[in-house]
Amino acid sequence: MTPFHALLIVCISLLSAAHAHAGAPGSFIVGVLPVHSARILAERYEPLRAYLEKSLEQPVRIESAADFRRFHERTANGDFDLAITAAHLARVAQKDAGLSPLAQFSPDHDLVLFSAAERPLAQIQELKGKQLAVIDRLAITVMAAINHLSTQGLEVDRDYQAVEHKTPTSAAHSVASGLSLLGVSARQSLLQLPDDLRRKVVAHKTLADIPAFVLLAKPGVDKAQAERLRNLLLAFQNEAAGTDFLGRVGYDKLIPANEAALKRVDAYLKETRKALK
Repeated sequence: MTPFHALLIVCISLLSAAHAHAGAPGSFIVGVLPVHSARILAERYEPLRAYLEKSLEQPVRIESAADFRRFHERTANGDFDLAITAAHLARVAQKDAGLSPLAQFSPDHDLVLFSAAERPLAQIQELKGKQLAVIDRLAITVMAAINHLSTQGLEVDRDYQAVEHKTPTSAAHSVASGLSLLGVSARQSLLQLPDDLRRKVVAHKTLADIPAFVLLAKPGVDKAQAERLRNLLLAFQNEAAGTDFLGRVGYDKLIPANEAALKRVDAYLKETRKALK
């Protein structure tokens, strides 16, 4: 046998092994909206991952995406067995892609406009010509903030710039450093900032609450499977690991998803669908 033929056999064997591995039973994939870095998401959602892996008796993996738009595309495509996403994106996924809402976090998100503690705003008109630090223009907190500012006579991209940051921490750094005059965040995210950074920012205004993240089963899951997964999720909070998990992500409990709560974000659907195109 020539060295070439030997190398060819090795390559074919490796490709066959890879193909066999790809064809093996897959992991249960939990998709989490990229509101933090991949490392932070993996750390904070580890208790849920471990619990589901034990309960489902199969490998469980946490995944996300580069931004909100690509995460929603993956959600709608059924890439995740369980998707954890913002309420308005969950509603679009439910209505347009057939996903099944199972549970949602509680309490709701308080939308906060925050400024630097050393430079508190006297009036919102000071934002003219300045920057608003946001995590993603598709975030419902950002949409609500932009809508609120328009009622104050401030139009985005005309009177101020909404500058996207990868994480709430980097947005808060932008405000604390003076690069941005204001930031937008859910109160839960502000509470999870590092202590030294959290002391450098202060709430300027708290707006109406918004439904918290929703947990959905992918399209095509039958009713019995969906109900089993819902029950597992709701039971998780009764364990020590579940309490730890909820504390990590800034919530008190998980509650069953309900149509009345989801309808509260219907006012954002037209804007959300337009932004997703």
